[in-house]
Amino acid sequence: MSARDAGAGGFSLVELLIAMAMMVAFGSVVMALIIAGQSMARMQPEAADLQQRARIALQTLGAELAVAGAGFDRGPLAGSLARHFPPVVPSSDGGITLWYIAGRAAQTTLVAPLVQGATDVFVESAGAFSSASTAIVLDSRGCRDVLRIDDVTSTLLQIRAGVRGCDYDAGAAIGQGEVRTYRVDPATRQLLRRDEATGTTVPILDNVAAMTIEYLDGGRRVRMTLRLTTAVSNPLVPSLEISIDVAPANLQVL
Repeated sequence: MSARDAGAGGFSLVELLIAMAMMVAFGSVVMALIIAGQSMARMQPEAADLQQRARIALQTLGAELAVAGAGFDRGPLAGSLARHFPPVVPSSDGGITLWYIAGRAAQTTLVAPLVQGATDVFVESAGAFSSASTAIVLDSRGCRDVLRIDDVTSTLLQIRAGVRGCDYDAGAAIGQGEVRTYRVDPATRQLLRRDEATGTTVPILDNVAAMTIEYLDGGRRVRMTLRLTTAVSNPLVPSLEISIDVAPANLQVL
């Protein structure tokens, strides 16, 4: 059989090699598309999770910053806490501490001095206060302390023993409120909230790589930036930075 006859009945070696090369190339393209599709499928839930966590962070921090500095509604110390001391300050561990009076009803004045170490606070009326809550005491000198209320009677607040910065005379204001510190733990990559009345810390958000805080306009404006990452490092899902820039109404005191 001649070479011509052999070629007429099948494929030459060169043709087979070319066909195999084309099939390998086509298979590589298909596999690349499949892998890319799988990566995109994995990336979309992670990206959606990152965006959802960003929304949660903005809502949590925005709600707290919006009321930061809220003060007493009546009496000689009425008005924003910013009239008496900075209610939004850096914390010693790189976070931010917020002070505010939480309700209008649970506000009163001392009718007897409150000295350091005392656990009984005698007030005009304690009816609106609740046990297992936090209170802020403030006087005209700008002295302030955060207290933990353990029990309430009609004219008496029983508070937890602890270190306080000042002694307070009769007439000082006291109101139910909150003093909270937000910070990022670099080891656990969590945004944490610490209750300064009890020292209790709870995680608010996972996979937070860093937080930066800027105090603008003389402390009347706060800009907080969080850098969020995915739970498992994924080069296809870059970290997400979110910022909240708030000028709380209670800090706008001239």
